[in-house]
Amino acid sequence: MTTLLHLSDTHLGNRQYGSDVRKEDMAEAFEQAVDIAVDENVDAVIHTGDLFDSRTPSLPEVTRCIRILRKLEEADIPFYGIVGNHDRKMDEQWLDLIRETGVAKRLSKEPTMVGDDVAVYGIDSVTKPAWHATDFTLVPPDDSDVFTLLCMHQLLAPPIPGSEDIMADHSAEGVLDRVGIDLDALALGDYHKPEEDAVKDVPVWYAGSTERCSVDEEEPRSVSLLEIEEGTIRRRKRELDTREFVPIPIEFSEGDAHGRINDVLDQYDLEDRVAHVTLRGERTAVTSSDVYSAVIDRGAAVAKVKDDRGRQEFDLGGGPEGDVQNPDEIIDEQIAEEDLSETALSIDERVRGDEELPNRKKPVANEIEEDVKQAQEEAFSDSKEDSTAEEVAE
Repeated sequence: MTTLLHLSDTHLGNRQYGSDVRKEDMAEAFEQAVDIAVDENVDAVIHTGDLFDSRTPSLPEVTRCIRILRKLEEADIPFYGIVGNHDRKMDEQWLDLIRETGVAKRLSKEPTMVGDDVAVYGIDSVTKPAWHATDFTLVPPDDSDVFTLLCMHQLLAPPIPGSEDIMADHSAEGVLDRVGIDLDALALGDYHKPEEDAVKDVPVWYAGSTERCSVDEEEPRSVSLLEIEEGTIRRRKRELDTREFVPIPIEFSEGDAHGRINDVLDQYDLEDRVAHVTLRGERTAVTSSDVYSAVIDRGAAVAKVKDDRGRQEFDLGGGPEGDVQNPDEIIDEQIAEEDLSETALSIDERVRGDEELPNRKKPVANEIEEDVKQAQEEAFSDSKEDSTAEEVAE
């Protein structure tokens, strides 16, 4: 039997809600997953994208990642990964750098054999505008009887559930039709909730993120252990010990004062937890800063306060009937008609596809500026080379 550990979306370096506590939580969850791999004595670890939260992780974040992965190297357990949408760069990837240290390898469209009976493939995150032009064809394994497993970082339906399938960019069935070989399993990253399904009798699943990246990720965080024997696969979960999130709605009426905060917060145990507070109703003299201080005073490790008071709610009933096209689909169609550069396509995906953008405006802006500068340098470099070539030809 061949055993793999599948993890995804570790988002190392993510200062969620601007908190260094949360950044440390991300790293500790990743280390827990590695420790489980060693404890289970797996044959390999596969990571399906977004190892880092940013395409410009700090040097301490990269070195800590390498230090954690050394545990796998010392246990003779290979680490295989692909590039996600968060940490994808325009040129060399961080996985390429980490590979040079000997603690990780990057999956590709060619088979990577784990033991004698499992062939693992990987396709990096593909932008929506580039999806239809991308070649997904995989190189067949030498032995047609081996178990074939593809790793991807995409939003696919299924297994994204029907209630949320508006989030899905593409169909899993479409992927199976384009790879050119008969796949036995599809391991996915990008969707942070653990979900599983079967498409054309092929098991397809998301391992989920190793730490909660939003308050609606209520399920326990876990990694997936894949046990493959005689052409069949069995999945089982190992839960991670992660910090608990506590969602707290507070409804305000006109005239409510600080006592209203105390009445609600006294109902919750906030010690060492992440408190996500949403304020609704009427605006009062109580500020979001007042609520934040009250939450921290009750021992919360991290507090996020969202003030929705005074917002007007619109009744969309009785509006025009018929099918309304998804705005993203309209934009994608327009972009597909334009001859945009790879840099422009990357910026478009970064801005429209990052759910945490409101909390990460500055780092994302810095990353976009870096991409534009790099593209300019490459363009000028190409221009100089063309000019030199013309002068030589003359």
